[in-house]
Amino acid sequence: MQAGEPVMKCPECKVENAADHNYCKHCGFPLQAHAVERDLRVGSAENALERSALIVKHNPDSAQAHFNLGQAFYHLGHLDEAIGAFQRAVSLDDTLAHAHFQLAVSFYRRGRFSECADCCRKALQYNTQSVPALYRLARSLFHLGDLAEALELFGRVVEADPGYVIASYHMGVLHERLGNVDDAIEAFTRVAAANPTDAAAHYHLGLNYKHKGMDDLAIGEFSHALQIDPSDRASEAELHSLER
Repeated sequence: MQAGEPVMKCPECKVENAADHNYCKHCGFPLQAHAVERDLRVGSAENALERSALIVKHNPDSAQAHFNLGQAFYHLGHLDEAIGAFQRAVSLDDTLAHAHFQLAVSFYRRGRFSECADCCRKALQYNTQSVPALYRLARSLFHLGDLAEALELFGRVVEADPGYVIASYHMGVLHERLGNVDDAIEAFTRVAAANPTDAAAHYHLGLNYKHKGMDDLAIGEFSHALQIDPSDRASEAELHSLER
């Protein structure tokens, strides 16, 4: 280093390094943990994994370090390793809401919906305003067959963030399953208004109009779905059945 150059003292070995160094020149300690997050933002998950593994090695009791390691594993598709890292993070700091949530997402991708739901509830315990946690909890409960609570939670998601259109879609699916035709139409209408090129929303609108005996509106929706997606065989079959 040259005289007057900004320095950063390594917290591990106390050796001074240039302020822009990522690793200590003496012991290899990762000086800039935020570099992990930067790597993930730019899609360099392998670099993030290498950095975060070094940070964990030097800080085995850091919940955030284990969380970052889990994020790197997750982005590389190593779900079991990610789950292990996130579990270690929350064992070190149970109040780490974002670690509970990422653990929930990892469980969801593994099809472990009961564990996902438990982690979502834990995340919401520490961050009651987390719309993504509410949504993921609703999805898990849907898969677990608890349709009534799932429907209520999707409603809370839409109330908290009307732009969370996917929640309106799932509300429509649940209303459709439960025979709530008018509510299903309302939900799918919101989806179609927010995303006019969503063929599935128009297909479901067509189904529900058909159930109400409103064949002209049903034909219009199935036709619209086919215009958007000419390979939509379900809409095509429904349309032919109504045009006979």
